[in-house]
Amino acid sequence: MQSTVPLTLLHEAPSDPESLGSEIATFLQQFRDPMINGNCPYIHMRAISFHSDQDRANWIGYMPDPLTRDLFSNFGGSDPKYKKNTQIGLFSTPTGQLVGNQWQDRGWHVYVVAIVRDAIPDRKGKRILIWDCDPVPTASETTRWRSVLWGRQRTFVDYLRKHRAMSKAEIWYNTDDSYSGRNQCLMLSLQKVAQWASLGDIGYLGSEDPRFQNCVKLKP
Repeated sequence: MQSTVPLTLLHEAPSDPESLGSEIATFLQQFRDPMINGNCPYIHMRAISFHSDQDRANWIGYMPDPLTRDLFSNFGGSDPKYKKNTQIGLFSTPTGQLVGNQWQDRGWHVYVVAIVRDAIPDRKGKRILIWDCDPVPTASETTRWRSVLWGRQRTFVDYLRKHRAMSKAEIWYNTDDSYSGRNQCLMLSLQKVAQWASLGDIGYLGSEDPRFQNCVKLKP
């Protein structure tokens, strides 16, 4: 395995789950230089919260910072960003199904998504890895991804499958619940971004890949 990438982070991960998008971006932007000039994987510089421009516009007036947050399309590009093997995005999205007239009162949750290419250049397969500090307890290798992923998690995977040529990508999901229920999803997710970034821009390493430990491959 590649050696870890030295990272100097002057800003700590914000701990308040209601931190503004600009505060989240301040932390994420620390990865810009090692991403461009070093061996850090692609790290998206802003929180990803909305599936479309209209979706973001709907939240104006109901939250203080929709314009500081990005769309699915800003992250889920069809070509690897900066020729990287791994792309990592921090997602901050409303929970549940946004139906009826109470959608603006939904709680929000933060998790991390990585799109990982195969480490062998001749192989073109990709893996979608979702790390959620509050995983669904029933997730296992025998459960289908549509029954495990909720709301915007499921919508984003659908987006990748339909619009970014990832219909055959494996979908992996974290099952480690040791941090579950702490109401620290933002801080824990940002720490996970930093942890993965420190591993360098590596492709999928199979059973030895530390990012996929305590994760299961969900059924199609």
